[in-house]
Amino acid sequence: MGWTGDPIWLADVLRAEGLKVIEHDGWRQRGHGDFRDIRGVLCHHTGGGSSNDWQVVLNGRPDLKGPLAQLVLERDGTYRIIAVGVCWHAGRGSWPGWPTNNANYHVIGIEAVSRGDGTDWTPEQLDAYKRGCAAILRRIGRTSTDCVGHREYSSEGKIDPAGIDMNAFRRDVQTLIDGKPTPPQGGTMSWLDEQIINWASKSVTVRTMLSYIDRYNGLILDQLLGPGSRERGGEPARWEMLGDRTLVEALARIGEELKIPGFKAPK
Repeated sequence: MGWTGDPIWLADVLRAEGLKVIEHDGWRQRGHGDFRDIRGVLCHHTGGGSSNDWQVVLNGRPDLKGPLAQLVLERDGTYRIIAVGVCWHAGRGSWPGWPTNNANYHVIGIEAVSRGDGTDWTPEQLDAYKRGCAAILRRIGRTSTDCVGHREYSSEGKIDPAGIDMNAFRRDVQTLIDGKPTPPQGGTMSWLDEQIINWASKSVTVRTMLSYIDRYNGLILDQLLGPGSRERGGEPARWEMLGDRTLVEALARIGEELKIPGFKAPK
């Protein structure tokens, strides 16, 4: 599923990803002509880092007329849609599958607000950066291979987006394209997270999902309170192997015997 012409769907696609969007007046008519076929996303940083960076992207600089990118990504994760037509952001360079020195007519540019020293990215901004790239690439039928840092494309010595490992960035973007949430840093998805993703991919009904969740919760209760805990109204079981004690009573007894401060076995 490719796309030829201007990405008039930008606002809808970003919002569908759960992202905050500001639509600037006239964005649907703004640009330096029309796109040809869209092949990817080019990632930048603004190099300013202020709340007014978007105005430069919209209006341009003395040496380069705006708009300078289709999207501006604020530090709080909000996307500003500046233009839907071609913007001057790519410059000279190359990337496999993209026209050499002519990417402006084929890739969407995202200018993320940053000083450009690689130290001021916020978690909200990085999360939205990945999700926005994934949403766009999914819409045009491309993989994260076509999510490219300006410095990777440029033959003019560009350094943006500074401080972002683009290989790791692409891995996270591809996970999002595939419809799988990115695990927390240093962690993995829970059993329930994995089940929900599997159910969603198989178009499982909400009723079935709730049934599985109820069963999952029931298993936890049975482990803590003993089999049949829900039928007993949540009354905890007394375990024969624990001397006819509940788990809490047994734990309290052990703590008292070990002389752990605050532990006191029930009488």
